[in-house]
Order: sequence, then C-alpha cells, then structure tokens
Amino acid sequence: MTTTPSESTAGSAHPPFQSHPEHAEAVSQAIRAIQQLALEQPDVAAALRAAASTDEARHVLLAHGITISNEALWRHRGSLLKEGQPTWRG
Repeated sequence: MTTTPSESTAGSAHPPFQSHPEHAEAVSQAIRAIQQLALEQPDVAAALRAAASTDEARHVLLAHGITISNEALWRHRGSLLKEGQPTWRG
C-alpha cells in the first residue's frame, strides 16, 4: 500500500514559524528609526500618511536612509505614528 503526500504529512507536526532573530532585530531597529524620524520631521510623517501604497511609503523612508521590506512595513503600518492608526491605505 502506498501513501499519498497528504497522508504521509497529516500526522507530522510542523513547528510554528519563527523569524530569524537577526531579521527580527533589523525590523525592530527600522521601526524605531521610522518612529523617531516621524517625531523629529513632521513632513516625513505627512508624506507617509499621503503615500498611496506600501512601496511609495518605503521609498519615502529609503530617501531618509531607512531600509525595510514592504512586508515588514505593511505589518507595522499601524504602529509607526503616535496616533496608532494605519499610516496609508496600502
């Protein structure tokens, strides 16, 4: 008797996803840098609010020396500015 792939994996437990610690720390540092930049430069906060997409917001940040992936930026868009509201519709 042969097993199908779904049968052979159905009983095996997969560990939950865990991000690489270095990646998680890099994202945390970028988020802190974005928050600080938005506090110090209201024009940057306004540009983030006015961004039409995550990629546009990422380019605003890149122009200020902050590198972050679109995915990480999207996940944290509600915690970037002090109001706690999503910064762009995305």
